Amino acid sequence: MRPQNTVPVTSLHNEKELLRRVATGDEPAFTQLFEAYWDSIYQVAFTLTKSRETARDIVQEIFIKIWLLREELPQKDNFRNFLFIVSRNHILDELRRKIKEDPFASQLQAWFRQSPLQADQQLLYHESQALIHQAISHLPEQQRQVYLLTRENGWSQEEIAQHLQVSKNTVKTHMARALTAIREYLANHIQGILLVSSLLSALL
Repeated sequence: MRPQNTVPVTSLHNEKELLRRVATGDEPAFTQLFEAYWDSIYQVAFTLTKSRETARDIVQEIFIKIWLLREELPQKDNFRNFLFIVSRNHILDELRRKIKEDPFASQLQAWFRQSPLQADQQLLYHESQALIHQAISHLPEQQRQVYLLTRENGWSQEEIAQHLQVSKNTVKTHMARALTAIREYLANHIQGILLVSSLLSALL
């Protein structure tokens, strides 16, 4: 649930003093900081995860990190930028974890289908598609053939087996290995996608 009496970021006065108080362990000051930025980070997390519960957990985990780093806050010249970096890294970590569970391509495509594509989103979409194609291009030949025939041509396992003159079990194995390889490639290269940074910079 969204914190009650949320303070708009623009209404925070003397943020440096607030950060100094947080650094000393002042919990009311930390609550004020949390409430000021909660909504912006939550909106990004929810946009990407499509889960209110996951988004709330992400925001809480980000601010736990901020609390643990509280003694460093007075030295930060730009707290908003610092929060941006911490949030970006945490959300990317969460997306990497989700990639290991579900194909990233379908998540990205679903997100873009649900929102009208603006110019910056068009760029992000093309970058994500390029990354997916790179992942496919790195597959061994038969894995790539099986993946493309399944996903782009809509062929059945039996049709692919006949076409490649292999057994259906071999087709299943190639497809499973292809999906694993694609997920691992995307997990290792997700930093190249500007989606998280773009959303955070728009809202923070």
